[in-house]
Amino acid sequence: MKVGIISFYLMESTIPLAKYISLEGIKIDLYSLLPHDGQNTFVFDFIGNEQPNGFVNSKIRRTAFGEKLNNYLGTLQDIQVFIFPSRRIEIFFLKDLYYAYLFATYIKKKKYDLIHIIHSDAKFWFLLNFFLKGEKIIQTLHEVTSHNGSNSPIQIKTLNWLIENSTPIIFHSNTSMNRFLEYSHSDIPKKLSKNDITMIRFGLFETYHCFSDQPGFSNRKEEIKILYFGRIVPYKGIDILIDAVKILQNKYPIHLIIAGDGTPYFSFKNIKSYDFINKHITNKEIANLIESSDIVVLPYTSASQSGVPMTVYLFNKPIIASNIGGLKEVIEHLKTGLLVDTIDAPSLSASIDMLVSNTNLREEMIENIKRKYNEGEFSWPNIAKQTLSFYRNQLEKNKIG
Repeated sequence: MKVGIISFYLMESTIPLAKYISLEGIKIDLYSLLPHDGQNTFVFDFIGNEQPNGFVNSKIRRTAFGEKLNNYLGTLQDIQVFIFPSRRIEIFFLKDLYYAYLFATYIKKKKYDLIHIIHSDAKFWFLLNFFLKGEKIIQTLHEVTSHNGSNSPIQIKTLNWLIENSTPIIFHSNTSMNRFLEYSHSDIPKKLSKNDITMIRFGLFETYHCFSDQPGFSNRKEEIKILYFGRIVPYKGIDILIDAVKILQNKYPIHLIIAGDGTPYFSFKNIKSYDFINKHITNKEIANLIESSDIVVLPYTSASQSGVPMTVYLFNKPIIASNIGGLKEVIEHLKTGLLVDTIDAPSLSASIDMLVSNTNLREEMIENIKRKYNEGEFSWPNIAKQTLSFYRNQLEKNKIG
C-alpha cells in the first residue's frame, strides 16, 4: 500500500501518525501545506528565510526542521513542504488555481492507493479537492461546528462537499463525530455508510520533545505555577481562571501564567503574581512553559476536541479542565486530572485547591499519565493500526464496488 498524507497545519499530530504507520511497513509520503502568511507558526521554522509559494527545497527544509526533529522523523525525513497562497475564501485569483493545480498534478503522478487529507479550513482545500477528483481520498476532520455550536459558511461548504462526494471521514473525538452525524443525519443513508465514518484518537504530541531545551520560568519551590496556554479567545474561560486564582492566592503562593496570542478580554487586577505572554507562543516556549509548571488548567466553556492535553501529557503534567465535549474523553477524572462540572470560579478554585493541597494525588496522576498515554487507545502504535485498518477497509470496499 502506498499512501500520501496531506496535512494543512497540525503537524504535531500528523508527523507521529505518519511515522508510526510507516513503521507498520507502509509506504508513506507526507506533505505539509502551509499558508504563505503562516510559515513560522507551526512545527517548522522558516524565520529569516520566508519561502515563496510552491515546494520548499530540501536544504531549506532540513534547516527549518532542526536537528532534533530530523532525528525524530527517521525514515520520514524527506517530508515535502508546500506553501500555498493565503487569502480569504471569497477572493479567487488565477495563481490560487495554478498552485492548487500544480500540487494536485504532482500528487496524481505519484499514483497513491489512497490520499489522506487532514484538516479543511482553507480555500486551498476546496481547490485541491477539485483537482484531485477521481482519487481515493480519506478526510480527517478536526472541527465540525464553531465553538458557539453553529456552522459558519465555510464549515457548511466543507461538510456538504464531504457528504456529496461520499468522502470517508476520521474524527478525533466522539463529540466531533456526533456533531457531524447530527448535521448530516438525513444525508448519511444516501451518501455515506456508517462504515465510512470512524473515531480514532490522536496520541501524545511527541515532536514537542524536540524543542524542550531551555528553562521556562525560575522554578522557586515555594511557588505553585498554574499555566494556561493557547489562543486568547472568550470561550477559553481565562477570566474564570483568573477569578479562581483570586480566591486561592491568599492560601497558596500561586504564580499564574497566561500565554497565547489574541486580544485580552480580562484583567489581572488584584492578582498578586502572574506572567502574561501575549504573543504567538513558539513550540520551544510551549515545551518549556509546561515543563516549569505544576498544573495546566483548561477552563473552556466549549470544546469539541483539543490537542492541548496530548501536549501537556507528553510532559506528565496533570490537567484541570471543564467537564465538556472532547476534554472529558481524554482526561480521566481523579486519574490523570480533574474535571470541573460547573464552569465558574468557585468550582474551579475548589479543584485547584484539591490538587495543590494533595501532593500524593499529583504524584499518582503523573504515574497514571505515564502508563495511560503510552499504551492502549492513546498510544501511537495502536492509533497507527486503527488508521491502517480504516485505510484497508476503504480500499477493499472500493474493490468490491
